[in-house]
Amino acid sequence: MNSKLFFLVYLFIIFLAVPVTAQKDGKTFKVVIDAGHGGKDPGCIGSKLREKDVVLDVALRTGKLISDNCPNVKVIYTRKTDVFVELYRRAQIANDNHADLFISFHCNANDNHSAHGIETFVMGLHKSEANQAVARAENSAMLKEADYKANYDGFNPNSPEAAIMFSLYSSAYLNNSILLADKVQKNLIGTTHLLDRGVKQAGFWVLYKVSMPSILIEMGFLSNADDEKYLGQDANRDDVSNAIFRAFSSYYTQVTGNKVSVSDVKQEKSKETDYKNNDKQKEKDNPQTQINHDNSNDNHIDSQSDKKEGDEAAAIANAVVDPNGVRFMVQFMALPEKIALTDKRFKNFPNVNRYYEGSLWKYTAGNERDLASAKKVLEEVKKYYPDAFIIAFKGEEKIPVSEAVKLVK
Repeated sequence: MNSKLFFLVYLFIIFLAVPVTAQKDGKTFKVVIDAGHGGKDPGCIGSKLREKDVVLDVALRTGKLISDNCPNVKVIYTRKTDVFVELYRRAQIANDNHADLFISFHCNANDNHSAHGIETFVMGLHKSEANQAVARAENSAMLKEADYKANYDGFNPNSPEAAIMFSLYSSAYLNNSILLADKVQKNLIGTTHLLDRGVKQAGFWVLYKVSMPSILIEMGFLSNADDEKYLGQDANRDDVSNAIFRAFSSYYTQVTGNKVSVSDVKQEKSKETDYKNNDKQKEKDNPQTQINHDNSNDNHIDSQSDKKEGDEAAAIANAVVDPNGVRFMVQFMALPEKIALTDKRFKNFPNVNRYYEGSLWKYTAGNERDLASAKKVLEEVKKYYPDAFIIAFKGEEKIPVSEAVKLVK
């Protein structure tokens, strides 16, 4: 490569690097606070409370905590008053603002009035009829729109075929969504003492349409007398918003590197034991499979084993490809945490490696001389990670795939 071309490629790489490192340098992080329902749509209704009122109050409290304590975070609300906002508009607000995070606030209800507790959802296919029922109830808000069929391309939330659409969902943001959901669920249970119903997946239209990590919180059942009584008290709503804020702060620090001071925010450390003791009751009352965080103990491998695996992978790579030359890889996962290359999820992939970029560890398979070979690896990886894609490096520098193809010709 001549010096002029090298300089242009170098500038291009630097240009691409700016957005992913800017968060730590002061770029505004945008979080959308979505209070469900509103206006003509009351949501679920208890003996005294309406969902639209409870979630708006908690959402505004949470948003204020974020604004007051996180100077580099911009809070964007889908609604701040009792107005009806269409589901598609909620997603549109988040996407148009290029938000970094979407948090939707809701309350639950069930014909069985003994059902109670807190559950946090991420986007995915329904794992049970119970999960499907929750998603169907929240998605039904679109039926209150006069021209909902036009707004949602004929989608009917009550149709058994509705899940087919969600099967096409891209899981590009799923790992970070689970990361936040896990933090929210643990903080809420540790604070409220309500039943832990876990982190789950279901097909929520609003989560399906946003292009960023997103979660939907069901803060309790208004159809249950105890949950409704808890959510009806001002001090308890304050506790709920504090718990969600602490979860957000932990997530924000982890993905951006910017620390948030929560010294003035109420802590409930004394209740951590109660949360742990609640696990057995959770399994008894809610036997559905929970989503485990990607860095769970089941997948943990000690640093020595990880180092050995990395050395072995590097040796194989060096034997096949000139380390200073161009190579193609398939990126299939990005996580805030560094996990072991011997993780059981990687066992079917060749030459697994990782690199750090934009506050995330990014995991790759393959180490190929040419694009055609990388495409073969991509075909295999996509069987497990449909959102996988090809990247390229020259030496230790990541370069555009198009540039890499030119260099190997």
